Amino acid sequence: MIVHADDFGETVEITDGIRLGIEAGVVTSTSVMANMPATLYALPLARRLADRASFGVHLNFCEGRPMTEGGTLMGRQGEFHPKRVLFTRAITGLLSLRELEAEITAQVARVHDAGVRISHVDGHKHLHQLPAVSSALANVLPRFGIERVRLTRLRRVVASNKPSTLVREFLAWRGSRVFARAGLRSPVRTVDLRALVDDELLHRRMKSIVDPAGPVELCCHPGTPAADLGKPGSHQRAAELDYLLSPRFRELLTANRAQLVTYWKV
Repeated sequence: MIVHADDFGETVEITDGIRLGIEAGVVTSTSVMANMPATLYALPLARRLADRASFGVHLNFCEGRPMTEGGTLMGRQGEFHPKRVLFTRAITGLLSLRELEAEITAQVARVHDAGVRISHVDGHKHLHQLPAVSSALANVLPRFGIERVRLTRLRRVVASNKPSTLVREFLAWRGSRVFARAGLRSPVRTVDLRALVDDELLHRRMKSIVDPAGPVELCCHPGTPAADLGKPGSHQRAAELDYLLSPRFRELLTANRAQLVTYWKV
């Protein structure tokens, strides 16, 4: 099992929460955001913690300003389109493949050039699986020698009828075909830690977080209490960090005979 934390570098408080999980030995992977307020704070930490966790790039297409001048990626104020707008532009063919490739290259290069050995690439809000974005990603990653990418496949995990989940599953299925043609590998499926934190009954029943077919990614969003105050959102970051550091999580790993690994094992 890969215990992977998104958003390294988004804010100092989020980055510190992930760092605490890595230092405790329960977070085995994270991914760096290249264009966020705490990127410069995160990059030296990534180099220092590289012997304890794998570090990917958390591609961002929906918050802040792009690192390139891609006109189809941003609005009139020079900031990325919001997530819903980007989604609509992707599925209607309004994103430039050339501009996407340039932005992906710039974000990956910033992490690479800082001396971080990049294990894989994933996407903020999972937008890397969108049409055109996945194609651009498949074109760019081989240039950096990156061989792994996240797919948000649920497979045998508890079924969901939420429209957003079903759409994400479809995009993961479509993206898997694009990534496979480029020789990119992924964990066999993903599990969202938030479901385990929020549902005690699910926590007790969850006996399938490992898979004989290969590594499973347990995706999480830990942070310090100040992270929730500084950037409120859909994630309860302090609660996720508390869960990861708790005996409950250790019991879950033991019950599943889960071996913690990094993204390098994919």
